[in-house]
Amino acid sequence: MNKLINFIRAALKHKINRDIMWTLGSFFVLAASGVLMNIIIVIFRDSASLGIFNLSYAVYLIGSQVAVIGIHNSVMRYTAYHSENIVERGSMLASAMSVTLLFGIVFGGSIYMAEPWIATIFGSEESAEAIAYTGFGLMLFPINKVLISYINGLRHMRALSLLQTTRYLTVLAGIAIVSISSLSFTYATWSFFIAEALTIISVLVYMGKAGLLKHLIISGKWIKSHLEFGFKGALGSILLDMNTRVDVLLLGVFLSESDVGVYSFAAMVIDGLQHILSMLRVNFNPILVTALRDKDWKQAQQLLHYSKIYVFLGTLALALLVIPCFYIFVEYFIANKELVEGWKVLAILFGSYVIISGFTPFDNLLLASGHPAYQTIQNMSIAIVNIILCFLLIPTFGIIGAAISTALSYITGIAIMLILSYLLLGWNMLSNTTPAKESGK
Repeated sequence: MNKLINFIRAALKHKINRDIMWTLGSFFVLAASGVLMNIIIVIFRDSASLGIFNLSYAVYLIGSQVAVIGIHNSVMRYTAYHSENIVERGSMLASAMSVTLLFGIVFGGSIYMAEPWIATIFGSEESAEAIAYTGFGLMLFPINKVLISYINGLRHMRALSLLQTTRYLTVLAGIAIVSISSLSFTYATWSFFIAEALTIISVLVYMGKAGLLKHLIISGKWIKSHLEFGFKGALGSILLDMNTRVDVLLLGVFLSESDVGVYSFAAMVIDGLQHILSMLRVNFNPILVTALRDKDWKQAQQLLHYSKIYVFLGTLALALLVIPCFYIFVEYFIANKELVEGWKVLAILFGSYVIISGFTPFDNLLLASGHPAYQTIQNMSIAIVNIILCFLLIPTFGIIGAAISTALSYITGIAIMLILSYLLLGWNMLSNTTPAKESGK
């Protein structure tokens, strides 16, 4: 026991380990919140309500990336790049905030006004109303994303984790209140707006106390730089989020809201896994920016080495534990027996993640290395594969076809990243050899 305690103490002396622990806690709350939201909706409402919520959430996630147009990625990178220059950072941040606030208001308002067209696409007035309400949250999401990316770039991971946790719990509370009440379930998506409003107040208070709101001068140079960087990588970010939800959206087009609910109930577990792996990516990204800037390949190689071992083993262990537990839960503890079919969806999606898990925390490598256009190519390939396969497989195989399509798109994305990382950076991630190693230096 003493050895274990001493090991933990030694590990926590390193900032990256402390940061990972904080973000792990945050993403654990996110994963738990996602599971609880789905369970609460199923218990107090039905699978159709679950389908309405997940369709709305899919539009919200994709819409958030459209509204922010990749500027948050620019902020994260240049914050880390100019970590020692507070004047340059202040101008960079103010410029990003001004642009994203404008874009958020325009895009969020457009989503709200588009309710009639949304009803036509999904054939459901309830889904359209719930999606329309997400527009209010989208008005604030882009500027929140920029502020949080700024904190991420400075590696204030404790604050980042607490702020994110506040957002997740607020959404959970909103969903629970509406689900339990007699209110129309469409009001549940107002929780996004409430969460974004609370988050923006909290993050500005923190940044003010930490002295991070100084030298906020809007610069035409930085606006141009953000837009150039953002537009190059925006499509990639949009497509990446689209890929996590395109299966849900296309199920909504081809099948019923109840089918969407069954699929989403299984896919929520994968959402939790994705967020855990995102926790590692959030910590790795600023380190990769500086490591690649300084050609410090040793640090990058070390991250990959440990990821290929421990992330793989962790994901495999989760798969072996979670899949049978999910089956037992939906078979014996949930009254809605339609959900039992979801265990096949979960097994297919989890299986693909086990295969690629060691590389997944690096899937923003091209962006971190200053190649946003190639990051877009990677993410575009994922989305194209998923969309094509969904159109081919969902009409015949239903939710199983959607799961197969999404699983194959995950594998495609990592394969393309491995190819591009070697061609652009000279880093062979399969063998973990770098340009210096391969040239014999």
